[in-house]
Parts: sequence; C-alpha cells; structure tokens
Amino acid sequence: MSGRILRERAYAALLSSIVLVAIGGLGIWARQPWLFPSLGPTIFLQTVTPNDPGARLWNTLAGHAAGVCAGFLALFLVSESLATPTDAMSPARVGATAFAVGLTIMAQYVLKALHPPAAATTMLVTLGGLKPDWGSVLAIAMGVALVSAFGEAARLLHPERNN
Repeated sequence: MSGRILRERAYAALLSSIVLVAIGGLGIWARQPWLFPSLGPTIFLQTVTPNDPGARLWNTLAGHAAGVCAGFLALFLVSESLATPTDAMSPARVGATAFAVGLTIMAQYVLKALHPPAAATTMLVTLGGLKPDWGSVLAIAMGVALVSAFGEAARLLHPERNN
C-alpha cells in the first residue's frame, strides 16, 4: 500500500472519530442528544469520499432537512402511529416510514441535494428513535449543523482533494 493511500485512510479514520467525539462532547456539555446514528454515515461520506456529491455541505444540510420534514409529515398524516410505543412495530409506522423515505428521496432530487444518510434520519423519526417534538427537531438540527461544519472542514482539507 502506498504512503498516499495510507495517509488518506488514516486521515478518514482519525478525523471521523475526532468529529464524532467533538459533537458528542458538545452534546454532553449542553445536555442535548446532538449525536445520533445517521451522523456516522454522514461523516463517513465527508472523510472517505470527499469528492462525492453526497459529501458536500449543501447536500448534507438540505438532505437531512428534507429527511426530517418528510419523517414528521408522514407521522402527522398517519397520526395514530404517534401513539404507538417506540418499541413496537405497527402497520401505520411501517407505512409512514415507507412514505417518508420515498418523500425524502424525491425532495432531495428536487433540491439537488442527494445525501443517503438522511434516509436514516427519516427512519429515526418515523420508527420512534427520535421523539416527534420540537426538542428532537432542534437536536437533529444542531447535530447536522455540527457534522456539516466539522465535516466540511475535514472534507476540504482531505489529502485526496489536494492531489
């Protein structure tokens, strides 16, 4: 393995870890759940494939925003799913999830902001991993803003981009 490839891989692994520790640490300090599962694939894109359109700042911000909006809209349209415990799967929750992921994809096409990890954010909302309330919206927004800022810096400084 060449030195360049080793540097790129080490950079991606190290920076991904640093970014997630920073977001988690800030969340602990603020007593807010700013670190959630779909940020892992987001930082992966930003540090492993920095030239991929899905890794770009716009795609990250707009993609996750589309996912959150689609998730909450689907839950609103299938309101009985809001009463279902988060540890139980229901037909309404499955339907809301399928609708929301499709809507997320369509919205991302319209916004020219394809970002696959945002579908995971959508599913966290519709499957009950995140409460359907304004506190969750703010936590998601802050987590996405932080991974976008830190990840964009990591993406722009990536050794692959400088070749």
